[in-house]
Amino acid sequence: MTITPLTSTQPTSTLHTFISITGTTGSPCQYSVLKSVNKTEARVVNIKGPEDQNYTIRIEDKHNEIRAEQISNQTPFKIPFEWLKPCTVYTVSVDDCELSGSNTFTSSKNGETIPKTVVSSVKDNEVCLKGVFSGIQWNLTECVKITEQNSCIAFTHTVVLDTCTYTMNVALPPVKPDINFSKTIPSQFEWMNKPARCNATLLNISCINNEKKNSTIYVLNTSVSLLPDTQYTCTGEYPYEKQHIKSNELSFKIKCDWQKNGRFQPLSSTSLEISWNSLEGAKCSGIKWDSYSANCSDRNSHRVSCTKLSGTSTVCNITGLMVYKKYKCSIIGTVNQKHYVIYTGESATLSGKPTFKPKTKVHKISHPFHNSLEINCENIEQDIVWNGGEGKFKAEITYNGKPITAGPQNKCLFTFSDLYYLATYDVKITAENTEGFSAFITSEATTLYNHNAVVGFLVFLIVVTSVALLFVLFKIYLLKRKRTAEDEEIPLTQPLRRVEPIYADGLVEAYKTKIADESRLFMDEFQSIPRIFSNYTIKEAKKQENQSKNRYVDILPYDYNRVTLSAGGEDDYINASFIEGYQEPKKYIAAQGPKDETVCDFWQMVWEQKSSIIVMVTRCEEGNKIKCAQYWPSVDRETEIFDDFVVKIRSEQHCPDYIIRHLILNNKREKASEREVTHIQFISWPDHGVPGDPSLLLKLRRRVNSFKNFFSGPIVIHCSAGVGRTGTYIGIDAMIESLEAEGRVDIYGYVAKLRRQRCLMVQVEAQYILIHTALIEHTMFGETEVSLSEFHSVLNTLRQKDGSDPSLLEMEFQKLPKFKKWRTINTGSSEDNKKKNRCSDVIPYDYNRVLFRLDLEGNQTSDPEDEEDYSSDEEEESNEYINASFISGYWCQKSLIAAQGPLPNTTGEFLLMLYQQQTKTLVMLTDCQEDGNDYSSQYWGDEKKTFGDMEIEVKKTESFPTYVRRRLEIKSTKKTDVLEVDQYQFLKWRGQELPENAQELIEMIRVIRENGNYDNSRMNRNIPMVVHCNNGSSRTGIFCALWNLLDSAYTEKLVDVFQVVKNLRKERQGIVETTEQYQFLYAALEGAFPVQNGAVKTPPANDTAQVINETTALLSEPNSTSGADQKEAEESKAAVSSEQEAKESSEQEAKESSEQEAKQSSDQEAKESSTAEAPPAEGEKPSTEGTTNGPAATVEL
Repeated sequence: MTITPLTSTQPTSTLHTFISITGTTGSPCQYSVLKSVNKTEARVVNIKGPEDQNYTIRIEDKHNEIRAEQISNQTPFKIPFEWLKPCTVYTVSVDDCELSGSNTFTSSKNGETIPKTVVSSVKDNEVCLKGVFSGIQWNLTECVKITEQNSCIAFTHTVVLDTCTYTMNVALPPVKPDINFSKTIPSQFEWMNKPARCNATLLNISCINNEKKNSTIYVLNTSVSLLPDTQYTCTGEYPYEKQHIKSNELSFKIKCDWQKNGRFQPLSSTSLEISWNSLEGAKCSGIKWDSYSANCSDRNSHRVSCTKLSGTSTVCNITGLMVYKKYKCSIIGTVNQKHYVIYTGESATLSGKPTFKPKTKVHKISHPFHNSLEINCENIEQDIVWNGGEGKFKAEITYNGKPITAGPQNKCLFTFSDLYYLATYDVKITAENTEGFSAFITSEATTLYNHNAVVGFLVFLIVVTSVALLFVLFKIYLLKRKRTAEDEEIPLTQPLRRVEPIYADGLVEAYKTKIADESRLFMDEFQSIPRIFSNYTIKEAKKQENQSKNRYVDILPYDYNRVTLSAGGEDDYINASFIEGYQEPKKYIAAQGPKDETVCDFWQMVWEQKSSIIVMVTRCEEGNKIKCAQYWPSVDRETEIFDDFVVKIRSEQHCPDYIIRHLILNNKREKASEREVTHIQFISWPDHGVPGDPSLLLKLRRRVNSFKNFFSGPIVIHCSAGVGRTGTYIGIDAMIESLEAEGRVDIYGYVAKLRRQRCLMVQVEAQYILIHTALIEHTMFGETEVSLSEFHSVLNTLRQKDGSDPSLLEMEFQKLPKFKKWRTINTGSSEDNKKKNRCSDVIPYDYNRVLFRLDLEGNQTSDPEDEEDYSSDEEEESNEYINASFISGYWCQKSLIAAQGPLPNTTGEFLLMLYQQQTKTLVMLTDCQEDGNDYSSQYWGDEKKTFGDMEIEVKKTESFPTYVRRRLEIKSTKKTDVLEVDQYQFLKWRGQELPENAQELIEMIRVIRENGNYDNSRMNRNIPMVVHCNNGSSRTGIFCALWNLLDSAYTEKLVDVFQVVKNLRKERQGIVETTEQYQFLYAALEGAFPVQNGAVKTPPANDTAQVINETTALLSEPNSTSGADQKEAEESKAAVSSEQEAKESSEQEAKESSEQEAKQSSDQEAKESSTAEAPPAEGEKPSTEGTTNGPAATVEL
C-alpha cells in the first residue's frame, strides 16, 4: 500500500481530528472504521471499491482536521496512537465513499490508568516533558524554560482533554552551572550561580591535563593541587534523569612566582655547593615537591648533575667538574614526574694544577755548541691548560744528581751552556700558574762529543787506513792479472742495504711509505739488489754445446745449484736452478720455458727429480712471440712421445685464470710404474706489467698447494726465462710461509737470496711491489674461499656467536673495503647529468661507465672490447651519459652491465645502450612502482612504443609464479637491424630489502643460464647482460654476485663470497652494503647446493673444454677466444694505452733491426734486447713490464 500525506490547512495544535477518504473516480466505494488488535494502533480503516482508484482518508477532532492521508489500493489503513492525544473524540472519513458502521471513537476512556510524565529532552536551559499512557507514547508534549527561580523544584502542569484532565509532575534540573577556579596552589572549584535548592555535591568537575591527555574528577569546595605551568581544561556535570547538565568549559594554566633564594659556592677545583630556602612564592606556596635536583653546564654544554634529594633537603653538592671553569647552574624541583627549573645562577670552580694535552713532549732540543743544549718547548705553550691564571715556565736539567735551573719566564725557550761533553741530562719543564699550582713533563737530552779532542786521533787513523787501502788495492791488481781468459768480467755491484723485516701489522704502513713519491723507496730498494752475483760461476751454461739450450743469452743458471741430468758429460745441462724455500732446501726448481729442442730434457728433469707439480706462469705465445714450447699433448691427441718419455693427458679443466691438466708420465727405459703430474698453467698474467689483482696469485697458490704431497719432489715453476714471473710466484709463496711461521717477512732479503740462486729473479720493480701487495691481501683478508664439499660446515662455524660478540660471518663482512672515492665520478656528477641519476650516492665511476653515442653509424658493435678505444679516443666528441657501469663476470670483464631503472627522460638512451651493446638478456629486479615510489620508467607496453629514435615492441609474454619473461624487439629508426632481447622481470622482491625466498631468485638465474646459453657455451660470454633495479646497485649487486658465485661453483666447485663482493664494490657504488645482504648470499648458496645423504649435492661437472694448441691458436682462430682468453686480453689492453703500444712497436722494430747487425751489446739496454737465436729475457724492456710500478693494493690504506 502506498500512502501519500496530504497537507492540512488546519493548525496542528487543534484538539479535534477528522479523517476522510476520497475516491478519485466516480466508481462507488464503501469504508468502515474498526478497533485494532495491535496495542500500538487505535483504529483500522477498511475500504471496498475499485482497485485502480486513489482514496483520501481524513482524521478530525472536535475542532480541526489533524491529518489527511492518500492511499492507492485497498490495503487496511492503520491509525497509530502516536498521532493522537488521550481522552479525545476523533472522526474518520473517506472522500466520495459511503460509511458502513460508526466512524467516531474516543482515544481512551475515563477510569483507565493515569498517564505518567517522562523527560524527553534537556537542552539550552529547557526541559521537554511527554505523557505516557498505558505504555503508549501519545502526541502530548510540554516544554519548560529553566531559570534560577525554578531550578531543582517540583513542576506541575495541567492539560484539559475531551473526557479527562491530565496533570504533569516533575522535578526540574538546575540552570546551566557556571564554575570558576583561582589560579593558585592549592585552590578549589566554585559554583558561581548555584541555585539555593540544588545539591552542590552532585556537581562533579572533570579536568583534562592537555600534556598527558589524562582526566581527573574533582568535587566542589575541596582543596585541589594541580601542576604549575600545565594547561588544563575543566568542565562540570550535574546528573539529571539519566542525562547530564554541563557547565561552562574552563581553560587555565597556573603560573608560579618562583623566589630567587638560591646560593652557589665553590667547594674545590672540581665541585660546587648549591643551597636554597623556600623558592615557591605566594601563588604556589602549597606545592609538595617529590624531590629536588641541580645541574651545572659550561659553555661547551658539558653537564654534571647532583644526585636527586628528598623534598626536605636544601643543599646539593655537584662533583666531577672541570678545574677553573665557569658554570651555569639550575635548581630543579620535581613533582608528579614533571621537572621545573625554579632558580638559575652562575659560579666557577677553584683553580688547580695545570695539565698538559696527551702525548705532549718537548718539541725540539738542539745543540748551539757541542757542550750546550737549547730546549725549545714553545709547543707546550699551546698544549697546556693552566687551570688558573696564566703563569710562567721553569726548566731544570740534571746530570749525576746535580741540577741546573733556568727561569721562570713567559716563553718556554731555555739555553744551557758549559755542560759536559757526550753526557745525557734529565730535562724537566715546569709550568706554574698565578695561584701557585704547578705541573711538569720530563725528557732527555745528550750533548755532543768533544770534536777538538779527536782531531789528532782522526789524522792518525786516516794515515793508517790509507796505507791499508793501498795494500789491498795492490793485492786486487795482482789477483786480476791471474784470472783465466774464460772468466767473465762483471762490474762491481753496490752492497746490499740494511732493510729491516716487516711485521704483519706493519705491512700496510710500510707499503704506504714506500709507494709514496712515485714509489721512490721501492725503486731504491729494488735497484740496490745486484742483478747477478759475480762470485757464482756460469761456466756450464756458457759452453758452446749448451748455447742452443738457452732461450735468452743473459739468463743462465749458476753452476753451484743448477739442475743436472743423469746423462752426464755435455748432455747433463738444462737451464734450471734449485731454489730454496722458506726453511726448506730445494723446494722449487726455477726453469726457463722449454724450447722445442729441450722438451725431452725438461721431462727427464721432471722424472729424475720426482716432481709431481708443474706451475707454468706464461702462455706459449704472447704478443706474437713464442714464449714456450707446448710440451704436453692436447686432448685430441691424448699422447705425445718425447724420446724415452711418454706423456698422456687424462683430463683438462679450464678456469678463467688458469688451466689444470692431469698428466701421466712414463719412462720407456724404466719399468717403474707411471707417475701422475699435475700441470697448472696461469693465463691471466698480462703481456705487459703484472696482474692488477694480487688475489689471483693467491688463488693460484691455493690451487698448487692443494695438489702437494709429502713424497713428491721439487715444484717445477717456469715462465719464459724462468726468473721474472717465476721469481715473483716463489717470493709470494715463501714469504706467506714466513709470515705464518714468524709473523714477519724479509722481502728484500729473500729477493736477494733468490738472485744468489738464479740471476734476475723478480725481474722488474713492478714484480717486487706485487709481492708486497699480495702479502697485504693475504694478511688483511686471509683465505675466504670455500669448497662446496665443506660449505655447510664452514657456514655453520661462521654463523656461530659468542654472547654479544659478532659472529665470524659478521666480522668477515666488516673487513670488506668500502673503496670510498677510490675512482673519479666526474661525468655523472656534472650539472648536465645530475638529472639523469635516480640516486645521488650511486653514480658510475668514469673508468668503467658505459659509453655510447647518439650517432649509431660508428658505434654499434657486439664487441665490448671496442669500448676501451672509444673511451680514450672519442669521449670528448660525445658527452652522452647513462647511469650504467660495466661489471666483470666470472669468465671475462664487461660481461655484465649494472644500470639504474630508466627515468622518463633517459628511456630512449637506455634502449639505445641495449641496441649498441647488442644485449641478448635483460634482467629487471623491481616493479615500475613500489610503495608509491617510481623505481623504473616502463619502457615497454602492449603496443609498440617509441622513445626518440628507438622503437620497442613486446613480441611474446610468458608468466611464471616468480618472474615474467618477455621477448622484446628493439630497433632504431636510423637502422634496419632488429635486436631481440629476452627480458626477465623478478616479481618476489617488491617492497623489501631482500627476497623472501632466495631459491626463487636462484631458480630464475638457472633459467637465464640455460636459455641464454651461458652454461657451457662461450658464445654469449662477450655480450654483456644488462641488470637493473631502481638505483642499479642494491638489488643488482646481489644478482651479479650470485651470478658470478654460481659460475665459480659450477666450474671449480669453489665459492669465495668475500672476494666476489670486494671486486664488485670496486666497480660500482652501493653494492652489498649491509650485513643482511652479505648473509643472504651465503644463505642463497646454502639452498642452491643442499646436503643430501650427508654430502653436498654439487652441480654436474662442466663439459671438458677443448684444448687449443697455443702456438697456433691466435693464427687459426682469431675471433674465437675463450672467456679466459678474453679476460686476459682485456687486462693487457687496460695496462697500456694505445699510444704506449705504438711507441713500443716502433722501439721494438728499431731494436730488432739493430740486433741483426750486432748480436749482443755491452751496455744494459742492448743486453735486454734479443738476438736472432736468443730473444731478450721477458720483462726486461723498460717500455713493457718496467713501465709500471706494480699493482695497486686492493685494500683501503
